[in-house]
Amino acid sequence: MTGRPAADSEDEPLLGGLGSPLLLVLTGAGLLHITVPSDVYLRYVKEGMWPYLVASGVLLAVLGFAGLGVELARRLKETADDVMGGHDGHCHGDGLGHDGHGDGLGHDHGHGGAKHVAWLLAAPALTLLFVAPPALGSYTASQDGAASGVERSAYEELGGAPVTPMALEEFIGRSVHAPKTLRGHEVRLLGFVSAGKSPDTWYLNRLKLSCCAADARTLRVEVHGVPAPAKDAWVEVTGVLSAEHVPVENPVPIMEAAALKPVAAPRNPYHDAPPTDG
Repeated sequence: MTGRPAADSEDEPLLGGLGSPLLLVLTGAGLLHITVPSDVYLRYVKEGMWPYLVASGVLLAVLGFAGLGVELARRLKETADDVMGGHDGHCHGDGLGHDGHGDGLGHDHGHGGAKHVAWLLAAPALTLLFVAPPALGSYTASQDGAASGVERSAYEELGGAPVTPMALEEFIGRSVHAPKTLRGHEVRLLGFVSAGKSPDTWYLNRLKLSCCAADARTLRVEVHGVPAPAKDAWVEVTGVLSAEHVPVENPVPIMEAAALKPVAAPRNPYHDAPPTDG
């Protein structure tokens, strides 16, 4: 026999051929989609991770396109070899009308089902491209059994402004370690809403990241005095510290609220900054 059978796609390894490079391209495109034209990546990681995500996306896309080029070149070469080899009239089977790719009983023992399952690996990349999951919210904050602790800091006395905008972490830290600095001062806090322990109370929350959404920790203030907005709504709350004793092991200060204003979600939901007048 002078010819050779064409490569059987069923004999290629799982996600071999064009599959693996396409997955790399999709994953790289997904990373670039949530970082370059938008701030969607801020729902999952800290802002400082941006250059690493962009570099990873570019690298994956380049490797994927390179793999596609190599695979297409291989297939073109095989096609050219088959054409140049021609047919010498000999049968490439087993003399029983089979083509040499079966088991002699008309079966080819393909692994198409496994390959189709393996393509589910593309689901995360396609999700980033078309249906980006939202940032963590009230569900995550409610699942956390205890509020995150706040380290002691040197807190200066507040000025004479009628209302002081303040980050949630600073308000909690002052209420635990320096409650006297809050006495008689109205503050304005920003956060999202979660349900309280009773119909008359609710929580104002922020989630802070060490690296990514998987390590988010909850900052929480219990709010009295105004009706609870819808869960996950972002609001600014103005009020005063209600009680000066806040336990260090579960620092959830109570605020007696005087005013509430719904606001749009911030660009970076995990950056605990004081609310701004803008």
